Order: sequence, then structure tokens, then C-alpha cells
Amino acid sequence: MQFIKGGFSYRLRKELGCAGEVWQRGFSEVRVEGEENLRRHREYIAQNPVRAGLVPEGDEFAWCFETLKKRKAAGAKSPVYG
Repeated sequence: MQFIKGGFSYRLRKELGCAGEVWQRGFSEVRVEGEENLRRHREYIAQNPVRAGLVPEGDEFAWCFETLKKRKAAGAKSPVYG
């Protein structure tokens, strides 16, 4: 986890000039078992920007996996680059 978080933070600073903390301290590990459990976890994650008051619907958040999947299917690039 440290490798993933460190690599992402490094690239974010280098490529976009973003300063400050990106990640919260620590993380929790949860085993996802089965399709229904996976669906609930994906929905929980998609609702994080809604709970934070960033958007009214999770799929409206530019970095939501559903939004990114739709953009990719439409041939668009990442919101940062295009």
C-alpha cells in the first residue's frame, strides 16, 4: 500500500504540481466476497463524494470510477488531460 500511495503522490506533485496531503493516514482492509458484496462496496465508494458534499450524485464526480468508465467508453481522456 505504501508503494502505491507513494508512487501516486509523487506523480501528482511532479505532473500537476499538487502540494499537500493526498492520502489519509492509514487504511482499512476489507475482504470483498461475492458479486453482491462487491456491488455494495462499489456503491459505498461512489457515494464518498456525495457524503463529502462535493456533488449531488456520485457518478457526477469527475474521478468516480463510473464517470471515468463512461468517458473511456466514449473515447475521452482523463479529466486532467482532456
